[in-house]
Amino acid sequence: MQRHYFDANATAPPLPSVVAVMDRANRVLWANPTSTHREGQAARSAIEEARRAIAASLEVPPSQLVFCATATEALHLLFGGLDEALKFMPAAVNPGEHSACLNPLKAWAQVRWLPCDLGGAATLVQMAANNESGLLSEMPQWPGAIRIKDCCQAWGKVPVDLSDCDAAVFSGHKMGGPRGAALLWLRPELPWKPILQGPQERQRRGGTEATAAILGLAEAVAHLPERMEQNAALARLRDELEAEVLAWSPHYEAVGKGRPRLPNTTSLLLRGHNGEAVHMALDLAGFAVSTGSACHSGTTKPSHAILALGYSELEARQVIRISLLPGTPESSVQQFAEGLRRILVQGQQKA
Repeated sequence: MQRHYFDANATAPPLPSVVAVMDRANRVLWANPTSTHREGQAARSAIEEARRAIAASLEVPPSQLVFCATATEALHLLFGGLDEALKFMPAAVNPGEHSACLNPLKAWAQVRWLPCDLGGAATLVQMAANNESGLLSEMPQWPGAIRIKDCCQAWGKVPVDLSDCDAAVFSGHKMGGPRGAALLWLRPELPWKPILQGPQERQRRGGTEATAAILGLAEAVAHLPERMEQNAALARLRDELEAEVLAWSPHYEAVGKGRPRLPNTTSLLLRGHNGEAVHMALDLAGFAVSTGSACHSGTTKPSHAILALGYSELEARQVIRISLLPGTPESSVQQFAEGLRRILVQGQQKA
């Protein structure tokens, strides 16, 4: 059976050139980059070259980038390092944020949910793009507040601007890079203290750097311009798919339709159908989709990101997310639409 992968927001396959760069690094640059001998310094030089290239793409100084293993780690390092200065002061947070961001904030005393009154807020936390709905959001501003941006889903799909924030996190495996490579960007004036001690990353993140993953990330970044063009071209396919599905029933809805969204993403609210059952049937038919964040798949809770948009728990359980990879052919999308319609008709007949 031919498989069709429509779950790019969960993870995307690494680019072939990324795999090649990492393979070479594992064979040639395997030494510890902290070591002072020639082999170690060769690895160190390659890491710093990668840091400069990525920083140039983001238009920030290389010294402000911290290489991490995952965006979850980056977020825990960020909020853990800000705890002492900010945890007892008001924070305004996007309620649809990924759990990787919300979990470290559980220890903070005063968390408000955006949109809200920003008066007195010391910290603002905003996703550039939501991983489930695809909705794009602007960074709120309040004088003196530290502005934190989650760029994990936006990177490689839409332009990312860091001029409106003070710290940001990025994930490699969402944009053609490898798993095991992520970024934390920090302005140096932040009241942040390292919580993972070690000499690496200017003493901001202890642990031997993963040279191959870092070089693979830099290789993926080098291809971001064409990747964003390819993602932009997906908006037409996404819109055509939504138009077809919504024509089947007045009870169906595309979450966030008409608002700025990622060009590759649609969350379809299929009222009258259980989203998990539709997801499983699509998988058996050869289509990989999601019912929400991959980190929450298999749980019994409805998506908090969908609930945060004002939908009921029942409605949140009736949503499937389709997120297209760059270069997805129109024929695959049409096959998906045909398969989805068969499944929905069968579901109605069984009801």
